[in-house]
Order: sequence, then C-alpha cells, then structure tokens
Amino acid sequence: MSQSPLDGKRCLVTGGAGYLGRHLVSALRAKGCSVHALDKAPSPEPREGVYWFQGDVRDPALVAAACEGVDTVFHTAAVIDALTHARRSIAREIESINVGGTVNVIRVAQRQGVRRLVHTSSIVASFCMGAAGADETAPYSTSRDLYTATKVRGERAVLAANGEHGLLTCAIRPGGIYGPGERFTYGRLVRALKRGAPLVVFGDGRARLDYVYIDSLVEGEIRAAERLVEGSPVCGQAYFLSDDTPINAGQFSIDLAKHMGLQVPLVRVPDPLARAVGTVWERFYQIFGAPKPMFTLANVKLCDIDHYFSIEKAKRDLGYAPLVDTDEGIRRTAVEAREYYDRL
Repeated sequence: MSQSPLDGKRCLVTGGAGYLGRHLVSALRAKGCSVHALDKAPSPEPREGVYWFQGDVRDPALVAAACEGVDTVFHTAAVIDALTHARRSIAREIESINVGGTVNVIRVAQRQGVRRLVHTSSIVASFCMGAAGADETAPYSTSRDLYTATKVRGERAVLAANGEHGLLTCAIRPGGIYGPGERFTYGRLVRALKRGAPLVVFGDGRARLDYVYIDSLVEGEIRAAERLVEGSPVCGQAYFLSDDTPINAGQFSIDLAKHMGLQVPLVRVPDPLARAVGTVWERFYQIFGAPKPMFTLANVKLCDIDHYFSIEKAKRDLGYAPLVDTDEGIRRTAVEAREYYDRL
C-alpha cells in the first residue's frame, strides 16, 4: 500500500467537536496522524494522539498554539444559521466567525508555516436557479441568508490565499451532511417525532438536492489534503462532494422515518405558504428575539428548487467516489437513529 502524504503528520481540525470534525479526527488518527483539535466545546474523553485546544477560532494566539508544528489544517468550524432577517448582533456574530474566523485561520497558518489548508465550505455557496447538474463553474450565490453569504466570503478568502506564504488551499462544498450520530439536523427531527409531531415537508416533492454520507465526505476531505501539493490541479480549487444521488429533502425525511420503523403523519405545506410563514417568523424573531424559527426562508428555498451538482471534477482531481448512495446511507443512519429514538 502506498504511503499517504498525511501519514504520520500533525494535523489541525477546527470545529473538532462537531459532527464532521469528530469523524475527521478519528480518520486522521487511523492514518497515524497526530491531531490537534480546536473547538469552543470542552474536550470529550481523552484520546491518545489527540491534543485539545478549547476556545474561539477568532483568537489568534489560540489558533497559533493549535497550528504549532502542523502540516495540514482542516477548517470545519462555522456557525450554521440560515436566517435572512436577523438582528444586527446576530448577523455580526455569524460574520465574525464564518468570515473573520476563517481569515484568522488563514493568516495564522501562513505565519506558522502550515503547508495545506482544506476548507469546508458548502453546496449553498453556489446556489442558483435550477442548478440541476451544474458544476464548479456556476457563479457564487447572491442569497442574502447569513449562512450562504458568509460561507461564500469565507471560501473566497481561502481560495484567494492559495500559494501565498507557502500555503496551498482548496475548498470542499458538501451537500447536506448526514449519517449515524448526526444530531444537528436529523437528531432534531428524531426528537420531534418522539414527541409525536407530524412530519412536515415543504413543496410538491419534486425538487431535489445533494446529500453526502459522513464517511464519503471524510474520505473526500482527506483525498483533497493528500493532493494539495505544488503543481497539483487541486490547489486553489473548490469541489462539490455528494452521494451523487440527489433526493427531495422531504422524501429524505420520509425515508428516514420509514427505515426507523415509524408510521408518522405527513403534513405537506405548499411553497407559497411555507415562504410566507418563514418570512413572518424571521421578522418576528428579528424584532422580539424569540422564538427562534424552526425553519427559515432559505430552508424553504432548498425544498423548492433543484439544487444538485456534478461531482465529476472531484472524481477526476481527487479520485473521489461516494462510498454509498443516499438510499443505503439513509438505511445506515436509520439504525442508529432508531436506537436514539428509543433512548429518548
């Protein structure tokens, strides 16, 4: 077996306590890497070869300490909040982390002599009308929701920094991340189902979008890092990663519940009504500060418009191939989701 350029190297994973971050840490340890993990959350159980740095990704001194002796940075830390209408304090905080934190990681990595930076962007960075099979040449999104706008700016900063002060960079644009143990999106769904809530889906069920199973994404991120070498076509590039089997967002939730063995009442909300409710809810939250919307206008749009992309560039440059299709990924996710459901 040929040796990976990362084997035995020291790597930093920002957002190390997050779903993707945790899986990257485990995969890098399996390759023999020494891993620095940075997150605002406290360290989980101690692990051999994993060194924890608790704090803010915007803190130059902390990031510098975490970058000490590091060969490759995997930058996954971000705030996921798709509000379009938000209080200025919330908007500033999200921008400060998703843009300012990313710029801080870039600058510190350059000063510390880090060789590679793999940035986790998002599929929403290139949200465009009818993006059915488009590729990385599609324009950046002009959406005003906070998550999309800040992820676009963060990605642009990363790619612009490629080749400066010896740092090679690329960006990964994953579809909706899912898999066993994911709690941010599908954990919330499982908890709602446990409370007896119906399954609420938006639209007529025809629009499709990309998802990516966690193991496939981790494999793709590591492949990108391994190919970040001088003269490589990967340098300074963005890549869509997905299961390559797009599915309607509502259908994804329906299939997950079905494979969990649940019979759940289904409520289908027409797009115009969902957009109106999302807008009013966001405005109410903007003015009064509560309650936080359970869904946003941007969430509704993702269920209303085809939003899936070609992964041919990742296949060509990274040697990427999805480890499972979405149907099999949902089946695997449902096994753990049912166990979680029964524990609640």
